Amino acid sequence: MPIYMEVSRLHRCVTIVARGQLTPDEIMGAAKQLFEAQVPQFAKLVDVAAASAELSPEQVQRIVELLRGGPDVKRGPVAFLVSPDRGEFARAFAATQGERPVSVFKSLREARAWLARIDESERRADAGAFQSSPHSSPWTDPQREAVMFRRGQRRELPIRQSRPAYAAD
Repeated sequence: MPIYMEVSRLHRCVTIVARGQLTPDEIMGAAKQLFEAQVPQFAKLVDVAAASAELSPEQVQRIVELLRGGPDVKRGPVAFLVSPDRGEFARAFAATQGERPVSVFKSLREARAWLARIDESERRADAGAFQSSPHSSPWTDPQREAVMFRRGQRRELPIRQSRPAYAAD
C-alpha cells in the first residue's frame, strides 16, 4: 500500500499514510489528487515513517508548486511523521514552506497534539468557526473519504466503521 489518503471535510483534516518504496510519479499523483480534492486550508497529517523515495530537489519543488495554489489561498498546517533514520522529503518540503506551519515528528501522539493546538487556536481566533465535540476527531468522522494510490492507479475505498482508529495510544 504505497499511499493511502483520507479526507475528513467535517474536521477539515487530511490523513496520508505512505508505505514502502515510492516512485516520484506516485508522489506526484497523490499530490495532484490532494490538489483536486480542494482542501488547501485543511490540516494534514502525513505519515511517511515506513516509506522511502528518491526525489530530486526539482521534483520536490514541482510538488510544492502544485500544492501551493494561488497567492491568496490560505493553507493549513502539515505534520509529517517520520522514522528517526528517514524523512528527507518531509524536511525538504518543510524548508520550502515559509507562510504555513510545517513540522516533522517522530511520534504520532506529538504530531496529532501539535495539529490539535493549531486547530484550537484557529477556532478561538474565529468565534464563528465550526465547534467539534470533544469526543470527535478526524479519525472518527463517518463521512471521511478514502483513496489509495498505487503504481499510478487511484482507487476509492469504503470506510469501514469497525476498523480501529489510526490513533495514538
